[in-house]
Amino acid sequence: MTQHFERATERPVRDHEPAAGIGSREIPLLVQPEVALHGTRGATSRRQALRGAGRFLSVAAGDVVAAAFAATVVRVLVSVVSRWAGPVQLPYASATEFCASVLLALMLTGNYRRSNTGHPTSNLLLGSALGVVMVSWSSLWTDRSLATIPIAASLACATACALFLSRNAIAALSSSLLPEERRLSPAILILGQSGTPATLSASSGYRVADTLHIDRDHIDHRSRDLARLIRRSRAEALVVMGGIRSSSFTRVLEIGLRAGCEVLCVPPGYEIAGVRASITRRGPYDLVQVGPASLMGTQFLAKRLVDVVGAVLALVCAVPITIAIAIAIRLDSPGPVFFRQWRIGIGGRRFRMFKFRTMRVGADEEKARLAELNVCGDPQLFKIRDDPRVTPVGRFLREWSLDELPQFLNVLLGDMSLVGPRPLPESDVVGYEEHHFRRLGAKPGISGLWQVSGRSDVVSFEEMVRLDTEYIDHWSLWLDFRILLLTLPAVLRRTGAC
Repeated sequence: MTQHFERATERPVRDHEPAAGIGSREIPLLVQPEVALHGTRGATSRRQALRGAGRFLSVAAGDVVAAAFAATVVRVLVSVVSRWAGPVQLPYASATEFCASVLLALMLTGNYRRSNTGHPTSNLLLGSALGVVMVSWSSLWTDRSLATIPIAASLACATACALFLSRNAIAALSSSLLPEERRLSPAILILGQSGTPATLSASSGYRVADTLHIDRDHIDHRSRDLARLIRRSRAEALVVMGGIRSSSFTRVLEIGLRAGCEVLCVPPGYEIAGVRASITRRGPYDLVQVGPASLMGTQFLAKRLVDVVGAVLALVCAVPITIAIAIAIRLDSPGPVFFRQWRIGIGGRRFRMFKFRTMRVGADEEKARLAELNVCGDPQLFKIRDDPRVTPVGRFLREWSLDELPQFLNVLLGDMSLVGPRPLPESDVVGYEEHHFRRLGAKPGISGLWQVSGRSDVVSFEEMVRLDTEYIDHWSLWLDFRILLLTLPAVLRRTGAC
């Protein structure tokens, strides 16, 4: 079977062109250059194996260090508790035994598969819990002491956190220290139609070594071009993006497997905004499931756990500040300390959002009169520089974002999250267009991409929607952690505060 391929590269591929890094004993490029791919298969497999081994060793070494660090932290905590609560035994014999147990548990839970070498939080937590159970089941069964259970739980949580930070640190270091040629696998990007994104993110683990366009509707008789590109670029993967005919994909698959390359393709719906695809097994079939990009299942549970813990810590630490702010507001202007307003949350659900009052009483009724002062030029994003309705204490609170402290109560109540799209008043949602509703696919947050990108300096409603939907589409606990880290510098710089 022969197919028609149209090359997107400017430089033509010639029959006498040698393959990069291939010696004189390689099979020459004859009339059918696909035959010569058999000579590259062994070299490609060796490069893939070496790259995979390096990836595994670096991640595993970081995991051992993280497990040892978590074990040390828990050991110190147990020694402190033992001083006033009596002797408490650790549920394992030595740190070496614990590290080996965690390493085995991470292997059993699939944390070293290539797709899971980053920071899949639920998998890391599962692996940590299994490692703790494996090393401490004997103590839990024989001692029958209630004190052992919280120690084991603390050890599992500490290990998961340490693994999370360690893996992200390794990813950041490798990105900054290693060149793309050593870190990323070379791939040929095969595009099936115009308009398809001709790039790959570095987080995919691939770099674009070359690009090839395939005519979607016709069969080409120059499939040897793909074979030459594979040899010349030493490609280890073929990534098909965009729709191509099944017969064309079959031909790409034959050539790729003959060369020892990985063959990947994006699922249907890739080019449709607001969807997320995943592989699911139904009976004997592996199917591509396409669903909404909103957070679901274990993602919701993990995010909720972080929200509750973070909100409790913030409220406890903010008690003295809250008392001082409440006294200042009452002395500054007449009216209540707190301001409550109906906002729109996840899925369009209404909830009352709490803030410290920063404006004089009746400020909402003055909004229509001050509409011409809106610096955004869009009624859906109402911002006024030097707003005359703001009280002196309120201006200080807004400048340092202290007026938003009561929103941690909304987080505890489940209406908001620590990180997410900013909740807007009901009146601002009335004029939503269809694509604007995508930002309602996650719980609204105290902070988010919009806030750390300039806070009130972002005066375009469409830009705010873009940042919010980008957050939903690429959500991870690591992204939340990064946004929270960027929030404090943004507040201290008072960037765009008004």
